[in-house]
Amino acid sequence: MDGQNRTVTEKWEPAGPGKQIARRNFWAWVLHQALYRVGWQFKMEATMIAGLVSYLSSSPAIIGIFSTASSIGRCAGPFLVTPWVDRSPLKKRCVLWLWAGVVVSWGAGAVYFWLPQAEDRAAALWWFFITYSLFFTFLGCAGVAQGALLGKIIPAGRRGSALSAAHTISGPVNLLAILGVYSLLRSGAFPTPRNYAFSFTVTTFLFVLSGLAIVRAHEKPSDCRDGSAGLRARLRYARKMVDTNRDYRILLLIQILLGFGGGALSFYTAYGKQVGSIHDSNVLLATFLQVLFQSSAAAFLGRVADRRGNRAVIRSLLWVEAMTPVSTVLTATLFPGTPAYLLVYCMVGLRFPVFDVITNYLLEIVPQEDHALALGTANTILLVTVGSPLILGMIAGYAGYPVIMLTAAAILCAAAIAAFYLGEPRARASATTRL
Repeated sequence: MDGQNRTVTEKWEPAGPGKQIARRNFWAWVLHQALYRVGWQFKMEATMIAGLVSYLSSSPAIIGIFSTASSIGRCAGPFLVTPWVDRSPLKKRCVLWLWAGVVVSWGAGAVYFWLPQAEDRAAALWWFFITYSLFFTFLGCAGVAQGALLGKIIPAGRRGSALSAAHTISGPVNLLAILGVYSLLRSGAFPTPRNYAFSFTVTTFLFVLSGLAIVRAHEKPSDCRDGSAGLRARLRYARKMVDTNRDYRILLLIQILLGFGGGALSFYTAYGKQVGSIHDSNVLLATFLQVLFQSSAAAFLGRVADRRGNRAVIRSLLWVEAMTPVSTVLTATLFPGTPAYLLVYCMVGLRFPVFDVITNYLLEIVPQEDHALALGTANTILLVTVGSPLILGMIAGYAGYPVIMLTAAAILCAAAIAAFYLGEPRARASATTRL
């Protein structure tokens, strides 16, 4: 009887050579993710990208254009690359080729700012816009292949631990990286834009190491579906998958609501500055707190997901996500002009692990042969949320920041409520095993 009430949480511990392969795959994936996350800190959107774009152009709208381009690239590409991933018996090859695109596109942007031509700000802006857009397109496509590979080489009961280990390794390094980037921008060791070139070069180097790490993964060739079907056929199959898989359908809804509600994130700092709580002197501290809580939470929640299931973690994090914009209004109203507003960024840090956990949940509710298509569809459908910051910005212009924060909170509450309708795939697997 006791076994009937337990969720399947057994860890995959094969004996003999299988155990060595499992361990190698686990650490290859962990290092791949950890090095990628550290590299990201040297190109942080809030500091490095915003700073460089502001240097290249005096128009604030340009920053919004860059943000929109990155979102479109990240969402539009994945669905188109799914046929190739589907028909490949080795998903690692797809990851490596697409990751090469990530490295080359970002590296091309980094190298340009070492050249004398970078002094022409208009030309530099155009070049960086092109490479930046290509980078996010390749990154979105690589995400599909990465998810398909993750679903093959690491079992469900170990994916949370992999997430936890990646953040445990990268977390302390990320905090040091933030201090390093801040010091670089303030030191004058490299004149602008060479300081950005140096930081982006570090990113490129770490991305290269991240790609080399995944080379160590051992993957057995698998049966794969025919990837020659046209776009219309893939759309029909994706529609069928949405119609027949209730959990997948709910998960897509949650992602869309997260996308719309997450648009408020762009205005947290602006709201804090308006009430006198955020200054140039404490922006670094805000970023530091965000990364600290992001890494700590992910390191803890990954193991919880392995023990209790990804669904339980998704439900908890979505309520935190919904309460974050509410906390901005409360702290701004009750404690205006005080550092209390910085606590908001602790909650912001809890936003990002939810996307990793959602991916892990998706890999459990969809058959392995459909992983690439399911991931591609989930990413592409987020195109409908690209305009969320623009819409919320227009509302803010008429009604103020508190209104858009509470609007975002209502949308995110809907996502949290939807999560209670998700099924537990491990419980179903346990029931199937007993039968």
